[in-house]
Amino acid sequence: MKTKKKKEGGDFDWQAQRKFEAATAWQEQLDQSPHSKGVIDLYSGDPYAVALNSKGFLYMRVLNRLARIGHSSALLHLVRYACELAETIEEIAESHPNWLFSLAEARANWPVMLCRHESTNKLVSGYLDKIHLGEKCEINADGKRVAKFSLRTPINRFVWKKLKGLPFSIVLLSDVPAVAAIDLKALPKLTKATAKTWADKALMPYFTVIFEDFSKVPEFRTILSRPGVRTRGQQRREIRKDVIRALQSLAPTGVT
Repeated sequence: MKTKKKKEGGDFDWQAQRKFEAATAWQEQLDQSPHSKGVIDLYSGDPYAVALNSKGFLYMRVLNRLARIGHSSALLHLVRYACELAETIEEIAESHPNWLFSLAEARANWPVMLCRHESTNKLVSGYLDKIHLGEKCEINADGKRVAKFSLRTPINRFVWKKLKGLPFSIVLLSDVPAVAAIDLKALPKLTKATAKTWADKALMPYFTVIFEDFSKVPEFRTILSRPGVRTRGQQRREIRKDVIRALQSLAPTGVT
């Protein structure tokens, strides 16, 4: 029977102490990295700041995944951080709305903090007008034209997410011929009339490559449950129909 090795110096945990000292040393180095108006500049290029930035990004990715599977502690922190971030954005919108113009103009949606009794269109629209939300967005999101779609509809949200991320994905997957062949510059502006072109020349070729099994995409499951949808070709045909409908719903009207 193996005997448990006694810690050096009695009950003191030297290993934990060394880890703590290493963490403290890292913090001291971080404190010496470039600052912006008294705050550590995460985007300065300093290796310690870069490390903190990348660790934070990884943390949020894992936190999101844990929350999606119902982890109670992850849900607690997710809601807390989301509320704090949304409150910060609203404070900036109040004091320096121009800082947000370039970020908000190309977006279709925006985080908003609301109490139940505040959920009126006038209150929300006033805030979103102030930051120019959606004024330069690819889809009908500027608030000046009638829009009947909702990004709470799974297929609409999915299509918009993939559409706005497509330029980056084409660069990232430039070694995949079918993706590299997608020429967004050659496509006309997205309108209700050109939605089929965008589906056939951009989104469907992309979906066909990146999703080897359409049934693993949650937004496609209802589509694939339709009668007579068995083969991959049949699945692709039905998905295309819904992608076109989503694009037509999202597309702005009266665009030349």
